[in-house]
Amino acid sequence: MIIELTGMEYSNASLLDEATACAEAAGLAYAEYNGKRTKFYASDCMFPQTLDVLKTRCWALGLNLEIGPIADFPWD
Repeated sequence: MIIELTGMEYSNASLLDEATACAEAAGLAYAEYNGKRTKFYASDCMFPQTLDVLKTRCWALGLNLEIGPIADFPWD
């Protein structure tokens, strides 16, 4: 039902908090590209506990997590 309402390809109803949701989003993005993209960028303005959970999830998946100012992200 959530997929139909949002038009998204994936949905997960078990997200308990912001940190878990962020980590799940990274995992879903990784799965979407079948492991071909292994670098993630996160804003340094996120809550420290959210970054800690994201770091743990990226470490577990073998992903390279880069943290920094959004202004420094290479959008091109």
